[in-house]
Amino acid sequence: MCSREIVIAALAVAVPACGNVASPPGATCGAVPVEVLADGSFEAATSWTQAPPMSGLICDSSQIMPTDGSHVACLGGTDGTIKTLSQQVPLPSGAKTATLSGQICVDTAETQPVDHDTLDLDLVDDTMVVASFGQYTNQPDHSPCVFMAFQKTAAVTGAPATATLRIRSTLDANLPTSFYLDALSLTVSCQ
Repeated sequence: MCSREIVIAALAVAVPACGNVASPPGATCGAVPVEVLADGSFEAATSWTQAPPMSGLICDSSQIMPTDGSHVACLGGTDGTIKTLSQQVPLPSGAKTATLSGQICVDTAETQPVDHDTLDLDLVDDTMVVASFGQYTNQPDHSPCVFMAFQKTAAVTGAPATATLRIRSTLDANLPTSFYLDALSLTVSCQ
């Protein structure tokens, strides 16, 4: 193998996968935050657990135009329901903070200035929240739906080797709200 082939092979290994489809099975913390989420663009539905099962929480451009790839997370949409998308992620030993970023779009039929419908973003160990990235609601009215970038950082409590990114929509029986997410990234830092 000539030196040019060696350089090309080395570059091919260093380039990350498009769409953040793969994540290493374990993560090691260092000076640079570590990406721990696989498939933040929702292209491989098998990366995510849907509750209730098979509830169509990953949708395509027939509902909304994705910002990255051809699918998005679609939560809410039906009055009086709780829907959850989740993915187990590795947490490096010594993790101190976690940052969730991506694109969000909220489309609501609600007209009252009251939080009727919510979307909670949490990192959990079984039922215990180890990092809370906050909540989005039907307010302010975001119709028509336009994706906006977000970034939320939270302290990590406890020291689980793995945790679950839980995205949960809770809608009351008034009027529906849809929460769309795309291009998610979850990084963990030990500093």
